[in-house]
Amino acid sequence: MSTTEPKNFRPRPSSILAAAVLTLAATVSTGVVSASALGLGSPSESAPSAPDKVSEIEFPVTVSHRGGADVYPEESMEGFTASAKDGFLPEMDIQFLEDGTPVLIHDDTADRTLNGVSGKIRDLSREEWDAATIKHPQGGEPAQTVTLDEALDELGGEVVMVPEIKPGATSAEVDQVLDVFDERGLKESLIVQSFDFEAAKTIAQRGYTSLYLTGAKLPTESFDEISDAGIEWVGPSKNLPTRDLRKLDKAGFHVAPYTLATSKDGHRLPGWIDGYFTDDAWTN
Repeated sequence: MSTTEPKNFRPRPSSILAAAVLTLAATVSTGVVSASALGLGSPSESAPSAPDKVSEIEFPVTVSHRGGADVYPEESMEGFTASAKDGFLPEMDIQFLEDGTPVLIHDDTADRTLNGVSGKIRDLSREEWDAATIKHPQGGEPAQTVTLDEALDELGGEVVMVPEIKPGATSAEVDQVLDVFDERGLKESLIVQSFDFEAAKTIAQRGYTSLYLTGAKLPTESFDEISDAGIEWVGPSKNLPTRDLRKLDKAGFHVAPYTLATSKDGHRLPGWIDGYFTDDAWTN
């Protein structure tokens, strides 16, 4: 991975090193300390230990939900790079600004996670997005907001990433995001997810590993319908009964439940589970 600042990458209000030191101070009392937080440089100064191709994933795989939202500012570059460095797949959510720029944030409003802005993400200008910062879950230093392009500049092709195209995206916006991935040649290094079956089907048809997110009940689509769509992964709620998780597994899907509090909870899952999403990938 390049250690130089990517072209057009916005300077952050503080260095990743400062953020890592503050994260260490904020988390040491709880016993939650990542290897990246203990390092003396930024997470991007060493190669990630997470795989860079989907074909190289070892099961069960740990997906760092929103970049480790209980440890780092949610959907921040600090969280994404720390996750990748420590061997976890960084997960992120794609929403769209007023001008159509894809940005990384879970909620469709800014109020819960951002400082300096409020209201719907789709109503924000690029200038407002750039000026905002991401709240720290433990009261530490806030982080800079991140666009999809910025995250791909830093990590694209270097580590398997797990982006979600959020509900509400139009079919044109789904294609817009996939076009960005195409331009960067990322088919081998992404698991692209959606709660929308048609979007998950489009993702698979475009040649990407597709993860269909579902709820606490089995999907309304038949297993054959999901499989025929080319979808290889299913991400059910952690509240889906184990017997139904097993049905998905026996149907041939990679099964990765969401969202567990820590990796310790993931270790309690049945051995045939292929992965899990967690807000704290570091606590075992």
